[in-house]
Amino acid sequence: MNLGFALSLVREWELAGVTDAVIAPGSRSGPMAVALGGSDKIAVHVVLDERSAGFQALGISKVTGRPTLVLTTSGTAAANLRPSVTEAFHSGVPMILITADRPLEAHKFGAAQTMEQEELFSDVVLFRASPSVPDAVNKSRWRALASRAFHEAASNPSRRGPVHLNLAFREPLIEEDAEVQGERIPGQPWYRLHGDGSPELFGAIAREPRVLVIAGEMDRVASRQAEATCSNLGWPVFAGPTSGIRSTSGCSVGSFEAFLRSEIIQDQIHPGVIILLGGDLASRVVNGFISRSAKRGARVIRVVPNWNWLDSQNAVTDFYFGSWGSFFPSLHRDNSSREYANLLSRLDLASREGIVDGLGEEISDPLVASELFEHADVSDMLFSSSSMPIRDLEWFAPLTSRQPVVYSNRGVNGIDGVISSFHGAAKAHHRENPGGRSFLLIGDLAFRHDIGALADIAASGLDMLICVTDNSGGAIFSFVARSASLGREQFEQLFAAAQPGDLEAIGAGFGLYTRLIDSVGSLRRELAEFTSVGGVRLLIFRSDREENAALHKRVLERGQRNAEALIASMKF
Repeated sequence: MNLGFALSLVREWELAGVTDAVIAPGSRSGPMAVALGGSDKIAVHVVLDERSAGFQALGISKVTGRPTLVLTTSGTAAANLRPSVTEAFHSGVPMILITADRPLEAHKFGAAQTMEQEELFSDVVLFRASPSVPDAVNKSRWRALASRAFHEAASNPSRRGPVHLNLAFREPLIEEDAEVQGERIPGQPWYRLHGDGSPELFGAIAREPRVLVIAGEMDRVASRQAEATCSNLGWPVFAGPTSGIRSTSGCSVGSFEAFLRSEIIQDQIHPGVIILLGGDLASRVVNGFISRSAKRGARVIRVVPNWNWLDSQNAVTDFYFGSWGSFFPSLHRDNSSREYANLLSRLDLASREGIVDGLGEEISDPLVASELFEHADVSDMLFSSSSMPIRDLEWFAPLTSRQPVVYSNRGVNGIDGVISSFHGAAKAHHRENPGGRSFLLIGDLAFRHDIGALADIAASGLDMLICVTDNSGGAIFSFVARSASLGREQFEQLFAAAQPGDLEAIGAGFGLYTRLIDSVGSLRRELAEFTSVGGVRLLIFRSDREENAALHKRVLERGQRNAEALIASMKF
């Protein structure tokens, strides 16, 4: 698929406005050379010496102001670009360096013309990427890679300069009947970029009757602006727990995890525009809905207040790189209909009723998350471990008029250092909110991972409640289908990783007030006592991993069925 990949990159660069390519001849770079040679929009300049090729590309870019492509084969050919790349970096001249490479299996075994190329220019380029060998799996990202490389070189608001793509090709280098990735929107580049005061973007949003906002983690100022704007315009918001707008006062939707599991409902609520605010939600169902909507023609707009390329689902069509303060005031709509928001609100209520009925009054991981979120107040802070706790909050926490501020280490989704992060956040939160309390929702593995931090917690003098859902191992792995060849014993050893040591005894050993909670009534009594007494408390909730996974499924299906029954009763 090498030629198809190369042609896809070239077609995208043609749309972006690349006018020139300098090629130093070579074999491994053959697919890119053939693709560029066949372009009727990009002028090709063939230069024997790679050092000269780099400087010629530099000169072209100086005059045109556009990124010029420069292509070399692998080995020292690529290294010869170093002088021109260094000059381009320090002069702020946009260039796209393309170095061909051997596939990964050829490295470390003395293959001819093979050396480490990924970091050849790491200190003098603005962006670099080494995608895997072209195949059917990564085909959907080909044009996205080309579009991003162009914009990283030419559109970065802080500076312009060179970028580097190190492209590995496996033999046979050039195939017959190359498959080219098509355009996402005919005649439009893969990514469209916008900044402050973009009339085309805001006009398109204003004309669309179905605008959906999906909100992840944001700072508090942005949360308030988002909530006020969406409430005023009548736009529904899928509000994650860290968004700050999972509220009953606006257009927030909280039970999306249940009703989005229905393809029937997804078809009925297809949006024309999706606006992504803050970080991604944890839900695969939500992220799948975004991708599906993009494929059906929805305009997916990612709002990023700094130059940060967030597109994990390969669904973003437009990036708004600008301040929150400039984005929200520019939003408006050309009609006052709230039909779409009302539809999603009704689905939310129906799903929530099903979820509440499904959870009942038996203690469970989802119910603990829901109770904790509902009990906390606006002056409180809730810190969630990654993995299942943040998902339980996202899927089951209700909308509330007094949402606490919620934090979670979702940057790389690790479970290490969660107690320490919570302790640091609690200190800062108490300083800003002297009467506020701090809550932690954490699983048993993450709890054990940072167990030494309990020594500092015990003597902190702050009001902190730690809630541990103890299911003897990594609960999230019970939600992932395991291979039929992997027996239960292997699964428990390699993935669940249950650890020895009673958590009650561990908590007591650190001098913490520790209680094992086995009913909703006892949980509510402990929460009430914490409200009146404060201090540092550790509550432990035990559950069975397999039963927990089955419960999640049943409860979400109950919510889904309620929503589907509502849809069936409506006329579209």
